[in-house]
Amino acid sequence: MEKDKLYFLPLGGSGEIGMNLNLYAYNNEWLMVDLGVSFYDRLGVDVMMPNPQYIVERRKDLKGLLLTHAHEDHIGAVPYLWEQLKCPIYATPFTAEMVRRKFKERHIDYGDFIHEIPLKGHQKIGPFDIELVSLTHSIPEPNGVVIRTKAGTIFHTGDWKIDPNPMVGDPIDSEKLKALGDEGVLAMVCDSTNVFCEGFSGSEGDVRENLKSVIGGYKKEKLFVTCFASNLARLETVALAAQEAGRRVVLFGRSFDRMVEVARENGYLKEVAPFITAEAAATMPASKVLYLCSGSQGESRAALSRIAAGTMKHVSINDGDVVIFSSRVIPGNERSINAIKNKLIRLGVHVITRHDLDLHVSGHPARSELEQMYDWIRPKILIPVHGELQHMVEQGRLGRRHGIKEIVVPENGTLIEVSEGEAGIIDEVASGRLALDGDVLVTFDHGTLKERRILESNGVVSVSLVLDTKNALKDSAFSTKGFVVQSDMTDAVYQAIQDGYSHLARSELDNEGNVQISVEKYVRRVISQINGKKPLVLVHVLRV
Repeated sequence: MEKDKLYFLPLGGSGEIGMNLNLYAYNNEWLMVDLGVSFYDRLGVDVMMPNPQYIVERRKDLKGLLLTHAHEDHIGAVPYLWEQLKCPIYATPFTAEMVRRKFKERHIDYGDFIHEIPLKGHQKIGPFDIELVSLTHSIPEPNGVVIRTKAGTIFHTGDWKIDPNPMVGDPIDSEKLKALGDEGVLAMVCDSTNVFCEGFSGSEGDVRENLKSVIGGYKKEKLFVTCFASNLARLETVALAAQEAGRRVVLFGRSFDRMVEVARENGYLKEVAPFITAEAAATMPASKVLYLCSGSQGESRAALSRIAAGTMKHVSINDGDVVIFSSRVIPGNERSINAIKNKLIRLGVHVITRHDLDLHVSGHPARSELEQMYDWIRPKILIPVHGELQHMVEQGRLGRRHGIKEIVVPENGTLIEVSEGEAGIIDEVASGRLALDGDVLVTFDHGTLKERRILESNGVVSVSLVLDTKNALKDSAFSTKGFVVQSDMTDAVYQAIQDGYSHLARSELDNEGNVQISVEKYVRRVISQINGKKPLVLVHVLRV
């Protein structure tokens, strides 16, 4: 990288929705913006996150981590990866408190590394002069970030929308955005999530009125509502609608509990009555209670799925009850969401979604909002992020039609020079994903996950061989899990075991590894020939 030039490097969140990790470099000093996760419901993995190895190797030059807001796809990886970075963390009060709690839950000593920036505040981080701009989104204190350097100014939008009536927090600071455009912006790095949606994304204020009407319309039924726990305005809306309808609210889901605690500490939810426990609600008429549950994406361990399965204490869901989904479908979660809806319907539950009524609005900008932001900021360069490749390319087309001259579409690992007239990808660096396997972080190409992929689709064969002291094969046995054993397979597998053993020279039999590799190859081959499967083959050698 050249001296006195500005660079942008995404390691997560470009070419995908979630797992945001963005890096800016100037004179070999780095600023990280956001460090998030995505959720993953396969192979025993719940959470995945960007692989930060590139910046870990340069952590002495990493001047700070700036967090735009408190959604998991922007802060969720901090407690897992920060100890590899040990850099200062900067955030507004609400987000800072969410991060502190994450550190405390994992018993991480963060010392004096967390620094609060007030709303609309300024902060010097290395060579980067930072100013926060208040935007609107589906969580308190969302910020756009003005990054000023001697090489030019970048506006990093984070997640945003234009909501004239956001219910929690102030409306978008349009005057500041216009002033920023007048000042001159070299590049805008911008959210692409809803670029295919025409018009505007809608207002949280309209959702509040609709939810009040829907909740108030049920006088006797037991009511359940599920939404994103991080959407504090929606949580407040449900609570106020319940109060207006004469119902008390029970929270189900640790994510809701955490959000409410941090919100109250930071001055939010002032009009919301205290929530009641599930034990107290169990003694009350159904018409006097509303259950607010996590699990709008069909997560198997979330509250709604557990209630539907009958495994949650002090609450049940039955024929005639009502479940309201005040949420959208995150791409990739369609199957799990449909599964929980079908399960509820099978129980006789009346399921209401955003397709029935306007019960949800997105927190991301639709096309007209993007065009409005272009008019305010008037950047010379547009770098779309926060979307799959199709979203980012489409935002590039939209920006070009709106008069932005230079468009650079990144993917994770693309190093971009941010210079007027010269903007473009100049290099690619190592990137990738990490999986949280229990409490251990592993790369997605780790042998353990490779084995689980094989187990998931092809099953496993366990083979035991008994050799005597002279390496003669005295006995063998095998067992299978995860695929159909056909009638002609048993004899064929035993023959494959014999062939794999016999294939080895006498001198090779002393090495158990040789025996295992040879028998494994022959057994896998014969099973593939019989039923088309290539299972994981485990060979155990016993000597007597």
